[in-house]
Amino acid sequence: MSASKRPSLGKTFSIVAILTVVSKVIGLLRDIVVAAAYGTTFLADSYNYAYLFTGNVLILFGGLGGPFHSATVTTLTPRKDEPQAGQLMTQILSVTALFLSIATLVMFVAAPYVVHLVAGGYGHNELDRVRFFQQTVAQLRIMSPLILISGLIGVSYGILNVFHKVFWPSLSPALASLAIILALLLFPNKESALPLAIGTLIGAICQLLVQVPGMLSCNLKYGFSKKAVAGLRSFTSVLWPALFGTSIGQLIIYVDSFFCAGIGEGAWTAISNANRLIQLPLGVLITAMLVPVLPRFTEAASASKIDHLKADFRRALSFLWFLAMPLTMILIVLPAPIIRLLFQRGAFNHGSTILVTQALLFLVPSIIFYIGRDLITRVFYAFQDSKTPYYVAICAIFVKALLDYLFVIVFHLGVSGISLATSLITIFNLVCLALLLRRKIGQLELTKLLLPISIMTGASIVSGLVVYFSFAQLQQVIVTMNVLALAFKIGVATAIGGIVYFVVCSICRLHEPNMLLERVLKRS
Repeated sequence: MSASKRPSLGKTFSIVAILTVVSKVIGLLRDIVVAAAYGTTFLADSYNYAYLFTGNVLILFGGLGGPFHSATVTTLTPRKDEPQAGQLMTQILSVTALFLSIATLVMFVAAPYVVHLVAGGYGHNELDRVRFFQQTVAQLRIMSPLILISGLIGVSYGILNVFHKVFWPSLSPALASLAIILALLLFPNKESALPLAIGTLIGAICQLLVQVPGMLSCNLKYGFSKKAVAGLRSFTSVLWPALFGTSIGQLIIYVDSFFCAGIGEGAWTAISNANRLIQLPLGVLITAMLVPVLPRFTEAASASKIDHLKADFRRALSFLWFLAMPLTMILIVLPAPIIRLLFQRGAFNHGSTILVTQALLFLVPSIIFYIGRDLITRVFYAFQDSKTPYYVAICAIFVKALLDYLFVIVFHLGVSGISLATSLITIFNLVCLALLLRRKIGQLELTKLLLPISIMTGASIVSGLVVYFSFAQLQQVIVTMNVLALAFKIGVATAIGGIVYFVVCSICRLHEPNMLLERVLKRS
């Protein structure tokens, strides 16, 4: 597709953002239903530990921007008009299915050993430990096919991304969330979390099946070939380091879960819920930007247009930070009210709110650095270099383990220590990748962003103060404590703060407010 016919970055970002928001809202409803059913009990912990080895794999391997998606986009983009492109995709899907089927079988068999290794120290008595172990192993085995499904979804997302079909890749995660919601509503069980695991598996299957019609409509002639098609080696050369790099990154989460097991009941669920709240805005922003920007990075890298790549990178980074900073400040100034509004009902009590708030507060600052890290990683992928992020991720594991040990074991900070270590390790990753990328392509010219970032930071601080004091005033005027009143107070306070942020940035003549306003007016 020529540059003139290619959808603009802003248009694709808007479409993906809208669809991802819908998906994330349904995902939030899923989290609310799950929290009401299981709170921060051992049943919630058992599901989240089982999900750690299955659902997280689906998100990381099968998600937009994951290794299978990135490797497919990088491989297919320069070859999409070749006659053998369809055969190449058939081989990639076949190899992916074979490899991950073996991994799925290994996880099913090794489930008891995996749970014992990561969460063997769970609970303060033998009865709690046995009940937790049985539930976690059963759910891990039920959800083990998610490992296979993750790779197939990732490749399908990549194919659709190359041909600019963004609807189902952006919206299909909502089907997985709906399946979980229906499973809990139709088959409630306060003694077991197995309905939750079954709903998760069914949802993932639906998430894969809805990609098939779009793949078949792409301009590809799928078919089998006895010989390896040109491009298969390129796919694996990008995939394996990216896959191992992502897996290594996942080890950081396993390190966290290991230390959480000794903190007490609900600790890992609190960390998981805090992460999901972070991923709500972060997932929308990152996913919406990575879908249009990764092919652009790849095309610029393939054509050796380094200056264009740098300009696209700075533009994407600045716009993402402009959107993320006020959201970050809102989560910093109103963590407990937001958690109380979303989750505090049913089995999720006041103690659960306090636990998740402690985890969330120290995790929120990572949003800004997470955006930079993920965007820089995709620049490496555009150059078919997934080894560098892999080596950085290996170093990060040891640093994270040390930080977890210091904050949890030495300083006894509990879930706050886990979150603080996560924010620090995100900064560590970003700095390392930025320095290494500079050696690869020269100066990123990030000094051009110093002024706009300073303005955004100052505007977000002002906005945060406005949100905090507006909410405090509304608390005195509206003393009712029901959900609708709380939602109204949070909504009004955040709306006022958002307007203040937008106005301050506009007065300071940033380009981002106009970009956002133009895009909103075009969509209306």
